[in-house]
Amino acid sequence: MLQLGLAALLASPLPWSAPAPAPAPIYGGELVEPGSWPSAVAILIGETMCTGTLVSPTIVLTAAHCLDDNPSPAVMHVVVGDDVWTEFQQVVAVAEHGSHPDFCGTDTSVCKVDIWDYGYVVLEEPLVGVEPTRPISGQAEWDEAMYIGAPITVVGFGDDEKNLNGFKREVEIEIVRFSPSGLEFQAGGEGHDSCQGDSGGPAFVTLSGGEIRLAGITSRGYTCGKGGFYAIPYAALCWLNQETGVDLRTDACEACDCLVTEPKKDEGCDCAAGGDAGGPLGLVVLTALAGLRRPGRRRSRTSRP
Repeated sequence: MLQLGLAALLASPLPWSAPAPAPAPIYGGELVEPGSWPSAVAILIGETMCTGTLVSPTIVLTAAHCLDDNPSPAVMHVVVGDDVWTEFQQVVAVAEHGSHPDFCGTDTSVCKVDIWDYGYVVLEEPLVGVEPTRPISGQAEWDEAMYIGAPITVVGFGDDEKNLNGFKREVEIEIVRFSPSGLEFQAGGEGHDSCQGDSGGPAFVTLSGGEIRLAGITSRGYTCGKGGFYAIPYAALCWLNQETGVDLRTDACEACDCLVTEPKKDEGCDCAAGGDAGGPLGLVVLTALAGLRRPGRRRSRTSRP
């Protein structure tokens, strides 16, 4: 176990459709119960911080914008536990990392909605005693859990309302709308949201049988508290398999395009988030509000208060 430099600053990345990647924390939520959501981990990258999800004993899924500077693995560490400040938390070195080749970054003229904000981190040694969380990859699970108004739990180590970070927090929010392709969704608002430092972190769903699944990867958003965007992991599973040899598919779909994720046309209007009508993301509205969104939710680390 490596020693975590507690004097280091805390930071976090996070991007979404329309705006570019930027830092973000859990906003309007609360500290997790000790030991809860163990697969949600902190990723320390030099002087910045993101969040990620352990999806296999050696692979952490996160956001590409967290890795946009192509950091050396030598300056990266993954922290397993309830915070990044306690010295006895498990800290694991990073062997390598990668970003999806279709990641659009901040160039929203190329990708106005789906920016393919997928990244991964390979650990130098397998994590023991932490159960990975599998992404949704089956149609039955998708149909049960992914719809407008569906509840999700966003977990991360980012900022809260007092700009405190480095502590694992959670917030319960609802899906507001999907992108036309169904490869991203918007969730949260009205003071409940992810924020700087939560970039790359998980949006979990709980199935009727009690199973936890990874439904989204925190990408970017508006001002903290006004809602954020989440990339759906399924689209990146074939790429992840090619890059790492870890196959998280359950549907035997060779192209990872068999899951029907396009939003239904009869969802009606969900106006709770203060946006346009429910259903596919409104590109015109998002473009107009782009200046109000925070980019990727990665954040610079700050010393513990």
